[in-house]
Amino acid sequence: MIQLGSFKFSILLCSLFFCFSVLHAEELNQPKPGETLPTPAQAPNPLPASLKFGAFVDTYYSHNANHPISKERQFTTQAVRNDEFNINLGFVDAKWQEEKIRGRLALQFGTSVNTNYAPEANKDVSSNQNSVKHIQEAYVGFKVTKNTWVDAGIYFGHIGHESWISSDNWNYTRALALDYVPYYSSGVRVTTKFTDKFQFQFHVMNGWQNITDQNKDKSIGTQFKFFLTPNFTIIANQFAGNEAPDFERKQTRFYNNTIIEWKALDWLAFAASGDVGAQKAKESFQYEPWWKEINPTLGIYTNRESGVYNQWYHGTFWVSFRYEDLYRLSFRAERFYDPKQVMATTYTRNGFMTNGYTMTFDFLEWNPGLIRFEFIQRESMDPVFETDKNKHTRVERIFVAAASVRF
Repeated sequence: MIQLGSFKFSILLCSLFFCFSVLHAEELNQPKPGETLPTPAQAPNPLPASLKFGAFVDTYYSHNANHPISKERQFTTQAVRNDEFNINLGFVDAKWQEEKIRGRLALQFGTSVNTNYAPEANKDVSSNQNSVKHIQEAYVGFKVTKNTWVDAGIYFGHIGHESWISSDNWNYTRALALDYVPYYSSGVRVTTKFTDKFQFQFHVMNGWQNITDQNKDKSIGTQFKFFLTPNFTIIANQFAGNEAPDFERKQTRFYNNTIIEWKALDWLAFAASGDVGAQKAKESFQYEPWWKEINPTLGIYTNRESGVYNQWYHGTFWVSFRYEDLYRLSFRAERFYDPKQVMATTYTRNGFMTNGYTMTFDFLEWNPGLIRFEFIQRESMDPVFETDKNKHTRVERIFVAAASVRF
């Protein structure tokens, strides 16, 4: 009994000592007047602080006064479906811009996507039209010096005044010249800023608007951008590369595009673009009848490598009038001259020699939404535009109503 009582007393003393220690610790942890306790450290956010998500939808209805049998418009990539409500372009994207790293990933769909990616190769399994056409941009960039960035991946093409994203342009559809230059490129891009008024780009690409390469050669591109004043800019873009598959003779393409942009007033702006392209002919046939005398199985013409370069030219002029943030009226006049049918195939005598006139009226008050109405007339030297009787005419008139929103 005495021993058990001593044991109970010992337990009581230990319990009192433990309670006193806890109370003393709590008292020590209480903040003094005017003192705040430190907050526990939070886990670092693995995502870039500048990461932003966005989306864009561009829907349209297009009416062709020629009432062609086909639903597909020719010689364009924008608003290509006749008498039909459809989506020209929609995409979702994620982009970031840190001090030394940047990038963008955008996935897309729409009729302009299907048209633009139609020339992509289909024979390969790992990379083909179906696997790449929904990639608008997917690149990562690194800042290697104070004013130099190196980007690698798939990104928008560097040639032309107008963008693939219609809300960025004064007119809804693109000029003929812009429909026949790359909307996108796959390669490496170096951008450097020499001064506040001069910026330069250098590109090494798979080719002329292709992700899946069709030959072993690589193409190069350059851009010189001069900011003469805050409202006056001159841009010169170049391209050089072989556009023939490996099983054909090389067909090197050279292209130059020069752009002038001038914001004359807050409500008035002008732009002009001049383009010239040249591509080596695929082959030439020479009249050599003496070969038939040597070998009767040979013809009188021999197929040889050509030294001829076929050329084509574009000229485009834009003017845009803006009334506050409510309305905008824009005009575009253009000339596309491709008699050798390097870019636009017509199978006619004079090739694709076409003038275009476009008028666009925009309602701006629903920003970031945009409502647009556009009228287009194109006139060609040869009858190249399809009609309702499965014939062709020299004139095409298009009316387009469109709505878009971007976040």
